[in-house]
Amino acid sequence: MTVKSKITLLYLFTYGSIVVSLGLTVFFVLRNLEMRRIDNLLISFHNDIVNTYKYAGEENRLLTLAGDEDLGFAIYTDEVPIASFRAEPEFFKAVTGSGTKGDYRFRSSFEIIEGKEEKFVTFYDLDESQKYLRFVFVTIVIFSLLTLLIVSVVGMVFTRKLINPFEEAGNQLERISRNGLKNSRVELRKTGEEVSKLEREINKSLIRIEQLIEEAKQMSSKIAHELRTPLAVMKTNLQLSLTKDFSEDTMREALKSTLGEVDKLIRLSEDYLLLSRTESSLPIEKNLINFSQLLLQTTEKILMIHSDKDLEIDIAPDIVIRGSGYMLEHVIINLLDNACRYTTDGSVEVKLISDEHGSFLSISNMGKAIDFVQNEELEEAKQIKGYGLGLRVVRSILRAHGLKLEYTHLDGKNIFVIDFPFEE
Repeated sequence: MTVKSKITLLYLFTYGSIVVSLGLTVFFVLRNLEMRRIDNLLISFHNDIVNTYKYAGEENRLLTLAGDEDLGFAIYTDEVPIASFRAEPEFFKAVTGSGTKGDYRFRSSFEIIEGKEEKFVTFYDLDESQKYLRFVFVTIVIFSLLTLLIVSVVGMVFTRKLINPFEEAGNQLERISRNGLKNSRVELRKTGEEVSKLEREINKSLIRIEQLIEEAKQMSSKIAHELRTPLAVMKTNLQLSLTKDFSEDTMREALKSTLGEVDKLIRLSEDYLLLSRTESSLPIEKNLINFSQLLLQTTEKILMIHSDKDLEIDIAPDIVIRGSGYMLEHVIINLLDNACRYTTDGSVEVKLISDEHGSFLSISNMGKAIDFVQNEELEEAKQIKGYGLGLRVVRSILRAHGLKLEYTHLDGKNIFVIDFPFEE
């Protein structure tokens, strides 16, 4: 069942209940008014009959009795009918009080006249009233049906008008999925603020999906470009190692070069995996870690790789932060490794200090100023020479931790700073 059908049924159920309830209320009100009119008429007629019989005198009693064509009476003495008008005496013989019997509304009473107890019964023929009430009932039913028909038609028109934008959205999205997402947007007829909001949010989602697809394409291209060089070097070294005139020393250098390229591939794969994880919407697991100890251990690893470099270390003890130790270690490795690779005087400074506002890590090296893009949204469009993918991974990890990488070039030094504010 479509939404339109469900809304139409809702209209019918809601307004149908109201119309039926209102119609029945009107009918019973009119019926009660009619019964009250008849009862008042019977009381007046009953009193007239009793008074006429009581005061008219014995000779004129029967001659002066009169009644409306719907009214009648019967008079009994000791349960024997002595007078009647438009009545079968036996039919009303047993009735008492007032009420309805068959097609008649009746009223009865006992009166003492000239020492005798007389029973008076007056009645009203309900045939015309019943015809009137049936006519009223049929009129109410027809009116209710016409009202429901009008409500249904009007409801369908309004429902179609309100639902059409959503149906259009579905049709347009179906065409977009069939023809491609490139620069495709949804355009809906504005029938309300909700429709306008739906259009905006759908188009935002389409823009974001288009960006993600474009980023995936760019990432694939970058991966292919990054892998081409180390794979080409490895292939060349392996081909040369198969030649007969390849000496043992040359073979050793080729294997060493190949091993270096394998290390590059491993590092590239780790960078891309980290980038994929941090740039997804999935939350990362954060724990309390001793950042001072982590920084010291990571610095020792870098010293093993760059044993020819001079690292000046100033690390405050027992600085604890909340984050992913594995990811933050990767940040330190990237920054220290790049600083060691591109320092011009062979020295790198590492500082971790704390003050009343929080802690901050500073890594600096002598060298030319780099073309650092402060706006992270522009970073993808501009790769920093000497840093490339690694710096993007660093910034992505820090962004996932709610942190930021700041860069300055002062007195010939490249200085990267990460601020760790105290948690509230």
